Amino acid sequence: MIWRSVVGKLWLTIIALVATVLIVLSVFISDQMVDTYGARQEENLLQLAHHMQQTLEGMEWSDTATKADDGLQVEQYIKNVFSVTSQFDTHVLLFGEESKKTPIATSSNVPADAWTSIVKKIQLEKVYKGEELTLQGEFVPQAEEERSNFHFNQFSLFSEENLLVAVPIREDGEVTGAVVLYQPIDEPQVHQLIFYSALIGIILTTFFAFFLTSRITKPLILMKKAAEEMAQSHFSRRIPVRIYEWDEIGELAITFNRMAGKLYESVTALSQEKEQLSSILRSMVDGVITMDANGRVIVTNPPAEKLLMQWRDQEAGDVHIDLLEEDLPSPLKDIFQTVVEDEKDHSGEITVHGRTWSVVMAPLYAREQVRGGVAVLRDVTEAKRLDKLRKDFVANVSHELRTPLAMLQGYSEALLDDVAQSPEERKELTKVIHDESLRMGRLVHELLDLARMESGHIRLHRDRMGVKEWLERVERKFHGVAVEQQIELEVKTSTSLPFVYWDEDKMEQVLTNLIDNAIRHTSEEGTVHVRAEAVKEMIHLTVRDTGSGIPEEDLPFIFERFYKADKARKRGQGGTGLGLAIVKHIVEAHGGSVTVESEQQVGTMFTIRIPIGDGEDGIQFA
Repeated sequence: MIWRSVVGKLWLTIIALVATVLIVLSVFISDQMVDTYGARQEENLLQLAHHMQQTLEGMEWSDTATKADDGLQVEQYIKNVFSVTSQFDTHVLLFGEESKKTPIATSSNVPADAWTSIVKKIQLEKVYKGEELTLQGEFVPQAEEERSNFHFNQFSLFSEENLLVAVPIREDGEVTGAVVLYQPIDEPQVHQLIFYSALIGIILTTFFAFFLTSRITKPLILMKKAAEEMAQSHFSRRIPVRIYEWDEIGELAITFNRMAGKLYESVTALSQEKEQLSSILRSMVDGVITMDANGRVIVTNPPAEKLLMQWRDQEAGDVHIDLLEEDLPSPLKDIFQTVVEDEKDHSGEITVHGRTWSVVMAPLYAREQVRGGVAVLRDVTEAKRLDKLRKDFVANVSHELRTPLAMLQGYSEALLDDVAQSPEERKELTKVIHDESLRMGRLVHELLDLARMESGHIRLHRDRMGVKEWLERVERKFHGVAVEQQIELEVKTSTSLPFVYWDEDKMEQVLTNLIDNAIRHTSEEGTVHVRAEAVKEMIHLTVRDTGSGIPEEDLPFIFERFYKADKARKRGQGGTGLGLAIVKHIVEAHGGSVTVESEQQVGTMFTIRIPIGDGEDGIQFA
């Protein structure tokens, strides 16, 4: 509505101001003009009355002079005066010495006998006492019958507001008559003048107010629209500064544009910082969670979001929960409460669903008050496992080396002390020392090979080879051992196996480790099956035994170095725990994979899937 706009408010304000000023001026000017006009009218009447007084006194005026022959001059003068005063709507009454109640001459057409009741009203007796009289008002008789008898409403002397002056006429110091002049009061039309002035002022004010629309409200409307666009994140809008550029509105528009530019720069900088921070958070492997003062999650990065979803899905029975509307999971609540109470950083470890997380949580401040916290979570399960493996590795190496070293030391001391009396005994001791030294050599060699493999420096001597012939050679290698332990070794291949491009020695080491493990863990009259078949561009090798099997909880770890499923087995029943780790590295170096399936007291099956090769001979590094 226009009344709520700047133009409407300005227009109403100016109208109210003009009206107030005109009302005050009308009251003041009306009083002043009436007073001034009345005083001027009274002065004129008095001057005329005095002029007639002086003239009549010089003509030796008396109430009988107008009737005598020598009174013709006086009568002519009075007629002339009546003729002149009638032109100015002024009436003259002459009273003589004897006719104090009825005028002897009058310029009005009021009957002479009507003046009897009027004389009392104009207080003529005071004039005969020598006083000058000035009266203003309606000289109407009080009695109702007098007004009706003489029809006073027909004469202006009685029906209108009149100004009346009366002066005495003297002769030899005695009052011989009176001159009475009266004139209707004609007040100036001040109120009508003020009304027209107010009307003109309102019209001009309206024009001026709507003229201001283009001068004031138009740039203000532009600023309002620009501000609305800025509220919607459109900071490129600017106010055009043309004819307003040298006034306050122009300065406001320039300041608005400057503010918009600064705001755009600030928002752009904040947006860039936010995007940079968001990119950093997204690229972090660690989970980052930001909480408010009530412990509710407000910001997360993808790893933390995934982690919270896993925790909450398991806590809520796989029911989806909005991460940004729920409290912290229970493992983090205690740490958060500690951070809020102590107002300092805290760190710790929590274990959730079998995984260990390192948590570092710090408080967030707002005006020196804690407004929440930020937590960084790192999955240290693998680090702890590797640390355990490192400790186990040191322990296993020490254990594996301690036994042969002890035997070497003991048997060598026996030889030095000549414990062996016969050459056969010395030969037996020497054989034990030799076997243990070979065992130590194998252990060190396997450790070196495994270290090179884990560092990615496996030298592959790829060459064209036949899988069937290669398997037959490995079968002959283990035939005697299998017969000695009363175990059936069965090797089968498909009728058409393609040539492959493998490192024959290393692949033989793989198959040797698998068959050796199978024979060692299979009881008498058991069976070890070896299969080879071509599937598309892959060769599938399977080594299956009917041995004791591997516990299910040990299956994920059997390819780790020094890991032994049966911790209580004797030294002669097992190897160093490095064979399967070496198998995995060699197979993966050839671009293949190895899996295991096992059931206790039923048997174990290892499956190797390995590509045929690209036909390029020579040495390659995996």
